[in-house]
Amino acid sequence: MKTFKPSALTAALLVGGMQLSGFSSLVMAQEVAQAPAQEQEAETADIEVIQIKGFRRSLIESLNVKRFADTVVEVVSADDMGALPDVSIADSISRLPGVTSVRTGGQSSELNIRGLSGNFVFATLNGREQVSNQGGRSVQFDQYPSELINSVQVFKSQKASLIEGGVAGTVELKTANPLLNEKDHTFNAQVRGSYNDTASEHPEADEFGSRLSFSYQGKFLDNTLGLGLGYARLDQPNISTQFVNSQPRCGLLPYDGPAVTSDADCDGNAVEGGAKRYIVPTSFNLNARGGKELRDGYVGTFTFAPTQTLTWSGDAFYSKFDSERKDRGIFFDGLGAVIDGALFGFTNPVLSGANNDVIVGGVYNGNPSGNAIQAPLPGGRIPMGFQLTSDDRTVNSEVLSIGTNLELLFDDLTVSFDVSHSEGKSVYLDSVLRMALFDDATAAFPLATNDYSVQYELNGLNLPTIDIDAASRAGLSDPNRMMVTALEKYPNREKNEATSVKLDFNYAIDGEYISSIEAGVRWAERTHDFDRKMYRYGTDGDFLDRRNGKWVSSWDLTDPDNPVIRQAFRPYQLQAGDYRVMNIGGKMAHYGDFLAVNNQQIENAWLLANGVDTAAGKSWDNAWTFLESNVVTETTFAGYLQANIDVALGDMHLYGNIGARVIRSEQRSTGLQASPEPGTGDCITDAYGVENCNYDAVEQGIEYTDFLPSFNLNLKMTDEDQLRFSAARVMARPEMPDMRVGGSWDFTRVESGIRYADLNANTSPALKPFYAVQYDLSYEHYFSETEGAFIAAAFYKDIKSTVQQFTQQNYNFAGAGIDVPAVNPETGVPVTPGNYSASFNNAEGGYIRGVELAYTQTFGFLPEPFNGLGFTGNVSYTESELKNEFSAVQGGAPQSSPLPGLSKVVWSAAVFYDYNDVFSTRINVRYRDENIGDQIALGQTQQAYFQEELIVDYQASYQFNDVYQGVFSVSNITDEPNISYFGEQYNTGTIQYYGRQFYLGVNAKF
Repeated sequence: MKTFKPSALTAALLVGGMQLSGFSSLVMAQEVAQAPAQEQEAETADIEVIQIKGFRRSLIESLNVKRFADTVVEVVSADDMGALPDVSIADSISRLPGVTSVRTGGQSSELNIRGLSGNFVFATLNGREQVSNQGGRSVQFDQYPSELINSVQVFKSQKASLIEGGVAGTVELKTANPLLNEKDHTFNAQVRGSYNDTASEHPEADEFGSRLSFSYQGKFLDNTLGLGLGYARLDQPNISTQFVNSQPRCGLLPYDGPAVTSDADCDGNAVEGGAKRYIVPTSFNLNARGGKELRDGYVGTFTFAPTQTLTWSGDAFYSKFDSERKDRGIFFDGLGAVIDGALFGFTNPVLSGANNDVIVGGVYNGNPSGNAIQAPLPGGRIPMGFQLTSDDRTVNSEVLSIGTNLELLFDDLTVSFDVSHSEGKSVYLDSVLRMALFDDATAAFPLATNDYSVQYELNGLNLPTIDIDAASRAGLSDPNRMMVTALEKYPNREKNEATSVKLDFNYAIDGEYISSIEAGVRWAERTHDFDRKMYRYGTDGDFLDRRNGKWVSSWDLTDPDNPVIRQAFRPYQLQAGDYRVMNIGGKMAHYGDFLAVNNQQIENAWLLANGVDTAAGKSWDNAWTFLESNVVTETTFAGYLQANIDVALGDMHLYGNIGARVIRSEQRSTGLQASPEPGTGDCITDAYGVENCNYDAVEQGIEYTDFLPSFNLNLKMTDEDQLRFSAARVMARPEMPDMRVGGSWDFTRVESGIRYADLNANTSPALKPFYAVQYDLSYEHYFSETEGAFIAAAFYKDIKSTVQQFTQQNYNFAGAGIDVPAVNPETGVPVTPGNYSASFNNAEGGYIRGVELAYTQTFGFLPEPFNGLGFTGNVSYTESELKNEFSAVQGGAPQSSPLPGLSKVVWSAAVFYDYNDVFSTRINVRYRDENIGDQIALGQTQQAYFQEELIVDYQASYQFNDVYQGVFSVSNITDEPNISYFGEQYNTGTIQYYGRQFYLGVNAKF
C-alpha cells in the first residue's frame, strides 16, 4: 500500500481541525476516521501541533472533512456557526457551493440544492431521518438554532449506507459527542442583543430582541461517560412591509378602450370576430407585518463507553418555534370583475405587453348611486371590495428528535443498533378581521360607502402607484367611518412523525482492494396527519353589497322564491381603546394611515360578550374542511451492502465505495371520497349537527420495490491533487400531502352516446418517487505552501420521470380499489368508468446538469498585518431541460418554465481577516438568480417568478481574553427586498422588505 508523507497544509488541516474546544471539537475524530486507515496512519505520524484560530480555523476544518470524505460533500464547521453565528443553520448552509435558501419572513428556511427545491432535500440529525414541522417533506431549517448544531455536512453524492431520499442532496446535522471534548468540563454561554431598524414602525413589533445560549460538556467515570446539555433562545421581531398583487386574470373586457391590435386571446388562439381579450389585475393588498419570533431549543447527549468494545450513546433535540405574524393593511378585491361587466366604473386603462393586451393600471370607481344588496333580494352586485384587514397568520411549531445507539466491537466486526423517533407539528392560526368604510358608523342603519375611487398602476419590479380619493383615504383612519364587518378563522393543524429501527454491520478486511464490508437493514414508518377547520361570522368579503342595513351573511335558498335568512348581524362600531392609527412605514409610508385593531379584543367585545361561539370546526357548508383532512402513512424496509475500496495504484491511491440499497415501500392514505351514489356513504356529522351521507371513508395505496446501486471513487494523484467520480441511482419520494386520497365525480362527459363517470382529484395515493441516475466528477487541489484549495465539479442528473397533473384516459379504477358509481345519482342514467384526473408519474424525463467552482485562499505569505487576510468563494451554474408548467394568468394557457427552486447562477463570496487570534471579521455576499417559487396571496399559494437577490451580511469578533469574546453582526445590510412577478415583470407579484438586523453580544467559555 502506498502511503503519503503529510504536507504542511495537510498537517494544519488535520491537527488544526482537532484543536477546537467546546462544541466545536466533537465531530472531527469521527469524520477523519472514515478516511482509509493506511492514509491516516501516515498522515498523523510526526505532526507538529499547529494552533489555528479565528474564522480561518473553520475553513480549515471544513476543507479537512471534505478532503478525506469518501463522497462528494460540503461542510460547515462549528466555529463558522458558533463564534460568528447566523440566525439559523440555513443561513450558514446557503453559502455552500450549489446551495441556496428560500427566505421565509426574511430569514433562510427551506434549502434548494443544485437546482432542486426543498422537496428533494433529505435531512438527518446524527444520521437519523428528520421530519418537517410543516409542509410535506421539506424541512424548515430555521427550526434548528445554529448554537446547538456542531457541524453540517451536505452529501451531494449517494452511497448505499446513506438513507435514501435525497435526489438534490442529504443534509446531515450533527450534535456533540462530549467524550471527544479536550477538557473534562466546559461551559459555554452566548448573550446577544438584537435590533431591527424598521421594527419601530410596526405597532405589533418591538425593534429590540435577544439571543441566549448555554451549553455544558462533561466527562465522568474515568472518561467513560460523557454528558452534554445545551439551550438556545431566540427572541426577535418578525417584521416586513408588503405589497402583494394577486395572480392576474384573462377574459373579454367590455369597455371603450383602444382599438383592437391583435386577434389573439390569452391562450394564443384566434378569437372569432377579432374580439380582444385582456389580462387584468384581480386584487392587491398593502400590509405591515409585525410580531415576535420566539424559539427555544434544547439538546441533550450522552455517550457511555465502559470498555473499548462497547459504546452506548443517545441524544434528544427539541425546538419550539412560535412565529407571530400579524398583518395590518389595506385590501382591494374584485378588480378582475371588469371582465364580467361589473357595475363599478373603470377608466383610464394603462396598457402593457407586446400586443397591448395587459392592463397594468387604471382608475377604479365605486358606484355612488348604487343600492346593491345581497342577492337574492332586488339589486345588483358591486364585486369590488375595499376594506382594511387585520390578519393573524401566526404559526406555532415544534420539532422533537430522540435516538439511541448501541455499538459493539468484536475484533474486526462492528455491530451498531439504532432506534429513533422524530416528530414535527404545527398549528397555523390563519384568522382575519375585516373592516369596511361606511358613510357614517354612528347611524342607526349604517351604509357601506360606495363613493370612492382608486388609481392603481403597477410599476414592474418597483412599488406601484396607489392613489385613493381624499375622502376615502381620510376615512381609513376615522373610527366614525370604519366598522368591523367580519371575523374569519381558517386554522389548520399538521403533524408529521417518523420512527425507525436499523441494524448495521462493518467488517474490516485487510485486503489488497477492499478495506471493509458494510451491510445493514432499516425499518421505518412515517405518517402525515393534516386537519382543517373554519369559522366565519359576518360578511364573506362582499360587504359592499349591503347598503340597506339588513346585513345578511347567509341565506337558505331551498325555495329560491322565498329566501330565508340563516344568519344576520350588525357590524361592530369601534370604541375608544379598540384601535390605533398606524402606517405601513418604510418605503411604503406614502400610501397613508389607517386603523389597526387587536383581533382578540374585538372578538371579545363584539361576539364572545354576546354569547356567540367563535370556535372553528368542520362544516358541511364548507365540505373542504372534511375533504382536505387526511392521514398518509408510509412504511419502508431497506437493506444494503457496501464494499469500501482501498487500492494502491503505483504512486497514487484509490479509495471509495461500491454498493447497493434495496427498499420495499408501502404507502397508504385514508380520507373521504365521494360515494358512488348520494346518501349511500358513511354518515358523518359536522361540528354544527349537520349530517352528510354522501362520502365514504376510504383507504388507498400501493406497494413497490426499488434497487439503488451506487459507487464513489476517489483517486489521490499527489499530496495536493485528487479526482472524484461517483454514480448512483437515487430517489425522492412524493410530498406526503400529494399522496392524499380524495376527489369528486363528474358525469357530464358523453361520447358516442355513452355517459362516463370521471374522477377529478388534485392528489393521488398511487404516486411513486422521483427517480434519477446521477453522476459527479470533481477535481480538488489543496495548496501546500498556503492554506486553501481550488475545487471544480460537474454534475449530471438523468431524471427518469416527474410528477405532473394530467388526465389518464380509461383509468383502471377497479385495479386501484376505487368504487365507480353505476348510475348518475341525479338522473339515474347508467354510466361507464372513465378518466382519472390527478397527480401521476409521467414518462417524461430529462437532465439537470451544472458546474461548480470553489476557491479558498489565506494570505499568510503577506507581511503583517495583512497576513490575516483571506478569501473564500464559490459559483455554480445549473440548467435543466425539465420544464414546469403553470398558468401565470388565471384563464391563460400554461407556460413552460424552469423547475421550482432552480436558479441558473448562484454564488457566494466572503472576505475575512484574522489578527493575532484576537480580532476576526468577515463580510459575506450571496447571490441567487431568478427562480420559480410559491407566493402566498389571500391565503392561497400561487406560483410566480422570483427576482434575483443579493444578500450582504457582516460579522466580527474580538477576543478579550481566554474566557470572553465580543461579537457584532449585521444581517441583510442592503435591506434586499423579496420580489416576484407573474410571467412577465410588468405583472408584479410581491414586493417585501424585512429591514436590517443588528446583533451585539458576548461569548464566554469556561
